[in-house]
Amino acid sequence: MKTLSERQYEKACEFIALHARPLDREYFAYWRGSGDKERVLHELEAFRNEDGGFGNHMEPDFRLQESSPLATTVAFQYLSHLGVNAHHPFIVDGTKYFLKTFREDRKGWQAVPNLVNDVPHAPWWHVSEKESPYSANPDAEIVGYLLHYNVHHHVTKEALNKVMDHLSQLNEYEIHEVQCYLRLGRLAGAEVQQEIHKKIEKKLSYIVDRPEKWDQYGVQPLFLVDSVQSPFAKELNQELNVNLDYLIENQHENGCWEPTWAWGQFENDWEIAKKEWQGILTVQNLITLSKFDRIDSSTV
Repeated sequence: MKTLSERQYEKACEFIALHARPLDREYFAYWRGSGDKERVLHELEAFRNEDGGFGNHMEPDFRLQESSPLATTVAFQYLSHLGVNAHHPFIVDGTKYFLKTFREDRKGWQAVPNLVNDVPHAPWWHVSEKESPYSANPDAEIVGYLLHYNVHHHVTKEALNKVMDHLSQLNEYEIHEVQCYLRLGRLAGAEVQQEIHKKIEKKLSYIVDRPEKWDQYGVQPLFLVDSVQSPFAKELNQELNVNLDYLIENQHENGCWEPTWAWGQFENDWEIAKKEWQGILTVQNLITLSKFDRIDSSTV
């Protein structure tokens, strides 16, 4: 079993200090106990728009300043980790934004607006003129936030019915949809969580890819399990140990971890987004390795 050495950990911290977005730097400092929640929220403010939603490259793979439901869910992930309560303006205005952008015609949300086509973006975020098939990314996650923050509105009920009905009919499991369902489960309470876990557990062996695919945007066990307390941690125990070793082995010489994907277009903008992802992934991976006791105990 591999562990991240003191030197490797220090190099990762140095990379974060020098190259990560201010938001991710402050969030990492907060996680380590050397930072402050208010400083994280101050940096998150830079991504917030007047409509209550979040944009401004919150999600690095589309360089859109305007708000989008998808980027707003990314912001809410930070807010959730920080334990921000339902009365905070970011939550009040953000949930109102979710209600405003709900599309009655499809009982769900359009992840990104058509405006994304006018800015540099990854090809998978391009909005087609043809109506795309329904996806629970980000709908399941949005419903989770509406439930968690007690937003009593017909949209909450309608969207919950839609995402759970979609789950019951799923045969193929796209990882981002699965992650949204797992977030919904964590946020919505035991009954919904049990239904989600029961369905996903049956398909674990189909969802997780073999290690030889991990460096090509394959689905790694750690995409589903982020701590020993997580659902499926026992079921995927062997695969997780291999994945954690793989994570440590794939740290770059400069201390960072890199995305396993690329846009294949807008190359100059991709280089900016790639740097942002390096910071995000390095913070995420250090936190994950810590949760699994895979960092030399003298360093953290």
